[in-house]
Amino acid sequence: MSNTSRQILRYSLALLFIWFGCQQIFEPAVWLGFLPEWTGYLLVPREMLVRANGWFEIMAAIFLAVGVFTRPTALILSLHLFSIAAETGGAIGVRDSVLAMASLALAASEPDSWTVDSRCRRLERPVDAA
Repeated sequence: MSNTSRQILRYSLALLFIWFGCQQIFEPAVWLGFLPEWTGYLLVPREMLVRANGWFEIMAAIFLAVGVFTRPTALILSLHLFSIAAETGGAIGVRDSVLAMASLALAASEPDSWTVDSRCRRLERPVDAA
C-alpha cells in the first residue's frame, strides 16, 4: 500500500469514528437498539454505555488522525468492529465487517510519513557517519 493510500485510509477511518462517536454521545437513545441484550443486566445505564463507547471511538479516532500508536489503535478498532458485526449481523454486520477489514489493513501496514509514529521511528534511527 502506498504512503498516500495509507494516509487516505487513516484519515477516512478517523473521520468515520469521530462521526459515529459524536452521534453516540449526543444521541445515545438512537443507539440503544444496537446494544447486545446482555447489557441490560449490567448496573450501568445503557445510555452511559453508548456514550462511553462514543468517547472510546472519538479518542481512538484522534489517535488515528494524529498517527500516535496507529497500528495498535487500528487493530483495537478492527476487533471492536468485528465484535459489533458479529453481534448485529445483517446489512449492518456486513458493513461493519468491511470497515473492520479496512482497519485491519491499516494495522497491518507501516505508518505513513505524516504520522507521529513515523517521525519518532526516524528519530530513533542512527545517522550514518559516512
